[in-house]
Amino acid sequence: MKHVFQIFARDLRKIIRNPFALVVAIGIAILPSLYAWFNIAACWDPYGNTKGISVAVANTDDGYELSGVSVNVGGMIIDNLAKNDQIGWKFVSREQALQGVEDGAYYAAVIIPHDFSNKIASVLSNDVQRPSIEYYVNQKKNAIAPKITDKGVNLIQQQVNETFIATATEVIGNLLITADKDFQNAQRQPLDGLIESLQKADDSLGDFSTAITAFQEASLAIDDVLSTVEGAMPQTQNTLDDAIRSVEDVQGLINSSKAASIQVTSSLENLSGIARDAGSAARQSLNEAFALLDSDAQGAAAKLRDTKENLYHAVDFNNKIIASLQDLNSALPMPLQGVKQLIEKLERSNASLNQLIASIEEISRTLEKTGSIPLDVQNKITSSLDRAQGELSDVLNVYKTSVRPSLETAVDDVYTSMGSLSGLLTSLGTTMPGIEGTLKGTSNALGHTVDALEQTNILIGKTRNKIGGMVAGLSSAKADERWDKLLEIIRNDPSVTASFLSSPVQVNTNNLYAIENYGSAMTPFYTILCLWVGGLVLVAILKCSVKEDDVLKDLKPTEVYFGRYLIFLFVGLLQTLIVCLGDLYMLNIQCENVPLFLLSAFVSSLVFTNIIYTLTISFGDVGKALAVILLVVQVAGAGGTFPIEVMPQFFQNVNPLLPFTHGINAMRETIAGIYQNAYWIDMLKLLCYLPVSLFVGVVLRKPLIKLNHFFEQQLEETGIM
Repeated sequence: MKHVFQIFARDLRKIIRNPFALVVAIGIAILPSLYAWFNIAACWDPYGNTKGISVAVANTDDGYELSGVSVNVGGMIIDNLAKNDQIGWKFVSREQALQGVEDGAYYAAVIIPHDFSNKIASVLSNDVQRPSIEYYVNQKKNAIAPKITDKGVNLIQQQVNETFIATATEVIGNLLITADKDFQNAQRQPLDGLIESLQKADDSLGDFSTAITAFQEASLAIDDVLSTVEGAMPQTQNTLDDAIRSVEDVQGLINSSKAASIQVTSSLENLSGIARDAGSAARQSLNEAFALLDSDAQGAAAKLRDTKENLYHAVDFNNKIIASLQDLNSALPMPLQGVKQLIEKLERSNASLNQLIASIEEISRTLEKTGSIPLDVQNKITSSLDRAQGELSDVLNVYKTSVRPSLETAVDDVYTSMGSLSGLLTSLGTTMPGIEGTLKGTSNALGHTVDALEQTNILIGKTRNKIGGMVAGLSSAKADERWDKLLEIIRNDPSVTASFLSSPVQVNTNNLYAIENYGSAMTPFYTILCLWVGGLVLVAILKCSVKEDDVLKDLKPTEVYFGRYLIFLFVGLLQTLIVCLGDLYMLNIQCENVPLFLLSAFVSSLVFTNIIYTLTISFGDVGKALAVILLVVQVAGAGGTFPIEVMPQFFQNVNPLLPFTHGINAMRETIAGIYQNAYWIDMLKLLCYLPVSLFVGVVLRKPLIKLNHFFEQQLEETGIM
């Protein structure tokens, strides 16, 4: 193998002694670096310079006047965009905007229509119309620009939505605060007025019932004192009119209480959901406690205490649900069987939870004494908690599917009864003149009148019972701590609440392996790409064949292969050193580990130059074409720019088989930070291509030499190839 190094030494001497060859050698060592440097510098921070992308904005909004106040949402959008420098907003007329997108002066245009404010204000009417913004984009002008302008339009939409929600919430909040202040000045709560009105309605119904009874007794004696009754008819008519008005007042108040009844049933569902969530939290705390047993006994004990607290909360919420259901059931004319069954299910759930709390207390003492908990005890507690969770979920499902519908139906019956009562009394008032005429004609009809009044009296009695139940239920809701919580929310600053509701979620971004700029992120791709291009330049300039002389003669194919490859490898490593030093110290890319960055580049150059050299020396010009084809496939399929997951299936399939993939991945680790053994795994995968390439160049090349010479002769005979 001594001829190998003799070939390399002779090649170096010839290059150094020939000025023209030396200049060409220096040129091919530097040329690939320029390819990488210019591309990295060009895309150093493209997304930080989007203010140069011109987007036209035209506001044609006519505005809207509400209660003497003029509102122009389009003008508000323009004011906010003027403060935003992420995109180059250009405020022009509609005609200029459309023309500018058409001729390429603007990448896109946003046009706010003339009825924009009017449609936003339509939410206050029965005819709600969704406002829209016109967006025009010139997709021919640039491939990436439309994606950036789309983000700008999304920003406008988000801005409008947040402004609308914030304004509406603040107005509603101010109204609620005003109403609440009125109640506070009167030293009353909102429910106080409703309860008082219901009680007055109940008193009015009592008075009306007395009047009906008196009228009924008078009717029974009408046969004897018909003339007296006829004289009293006008007064009776007045009494009945007053009663009808009282019932109509009651009906209005009952309709108001309907919303409160619905809120109570919804609150019960929320309580049940909270109890279930408390059970889930207990399950999570228990898992965390058992996970800490081997490493942190004190931490495990703390998690067990958290588990007990969550279970106590679940029991407490179950007790509140039981009390509320009992109050509701007692207030109904006929108690619901489904409510009774749900109360029994809740009581069984509480029994299981209390037993589980006792078991956790016992294992806590065991943990304090021994520092551990037997595995069978852990499994037993876990199974018990899973069963308890299932019971809590079952309670919520039963309430949603069975109990709540029956409760709502029962409450609706109250309102139906009141409607029937109001209609009956109104009808009775309109027929009083006819009754007067009938009394004059015959006394037999009095028997029917007495029966009707008797039924009316019975209906009034039932209605009073239902009103009494509602008063009791509302009084219970007033004492509930959730009512105080609701008042506390209403009394909050409406601007704070509006700000929260317009954007309730704040995203806190935590960057893992953060990269300072886009240029540093693209460095692995362009550096690896330039190393392959450097190999192609070498086979285009340097010859793979070796001429024999007096010193170097009778050379074996293996000696020729390795002897000439050394000059390829030397220049390739020189190319690598130049491009890497330029990346690090001229472009100042981010790099967390410089030695490993250089190592990944040198190994990549070693593998790339060997593959390209082997293809060329084994297959001649066809090998060079194969190297170019490999370059094209790897540029698209190595995942150097777009994520490989968004590429067509073919490129996803070949991605793990490409040398570029592992060279880029290894270099990324050194730039952004190394995760465990990921760097060395990629390096080993990259080196796996080397024995395959050597096998082709050393072993398979021998039978291909004659075939390659024959192919070259045939091309030479054409006179143009």
